[in-house]
Amino acid sequence: MTKWRAKSGIRLAAIAVAALALFLALKGRSTDAYFARLSQTFDCGGVGAPCYVSNRQYSALFPKGVGPFPAVIFFPGSNGTGQGLIRKQRLVRPILERGYAIISPTALDINYVNGPGTGWVWDMSTYGRTDFDFVTQVIDDAAKRFPLDASRILVSGHSRGGSFAWYLACEGSDPRLTAFAPIGGTLERNNPGGCTTSDFEFNMFYSHGYSDTVIPFEGASSREVYPGYLGAVESAGGLAILSKCHSNEFIQTEKHDRRNWSECETGSKISLLGFEGGHGIPQGWMTLVLDWFEKLPAKN
Repeated sequence: MTKWRAKSGIRLAAIAVAALALFLALKGRSTDAYFARLSQTFDCGGVGAPCYVSNRQYSALFPKGVGPFPAVIFFPGSNGTGQGLIRKQRLVRPILERGYAIISPTALDINYVNGPGTGWVWDMSTYGRTDFDFVTQVIDDAAKRFPLDASRILVSGHSRGGSFAWYLACEGSDPRLTAFAPIGGTLERNNPGGCTTSDFEFNMFYSHGYSDTVIPFEGASSREVYPGYLGAVESAGGLAILSKCHSNEFIQTEKHDRRNWSECETGSKISLLGFEGGHGIPQGWMTLVLDWFEKLPAKN
């Protein structure tokens, strides 16, 4: 290779890197501008300005209008942040357009095999704390800062954030939270927490990809995926058994399969959605979840 060719190759590589950086920068500005058109501006909560409560942070976007607005609280997965989540246009757009706020707290760092990173905590014995009280603090703080209808909150989360939503539901630490829709995250196989009792009053819409390899649809032992997770059917079906549901229906479409349990003695509505895909959030998923949420019976 001649020196001229080598230098040309270096220049082309540099141009490609610069072009990619410009594309990502423009894409980021486009996303920020898009959400600016859909959401209100407050002193904190938006991109670049998280809110703080108890020296921890959360992010929030509220739709245009007067309010008060219902909200989706969404827990990011491992190493995720609220600031990163509110910039995910495919997830956030249908929430804001439907007239809902999106609130996304950020977890503290925990230890993973490959080093520290953000992660939700539900087991007091591991870290000497849990994140349940933090969720209540976020709701209380958001209700003071924003036009939030704290009586109409849907709790969701993905991956480890989805697992945390399960534990939060079964913990019952905040009576305002009665509707949960986690995706791609179940209970630890040997640590189901409070999800072994029928003493609860919440509704569950659980979703999981059939080809998920991070947390397999059928579940995994601790030897396969540490620390071991219950399968999607075990989780939702087990909840239906504890709820003593007397009726269930199976609905199949081109994009997903769905089983609904009803006539439960706890009064719960339970659904399991299985979809073709892996450890991600499919297109149109949030619309399905909000449809389910809006059909739930009104709280007493």
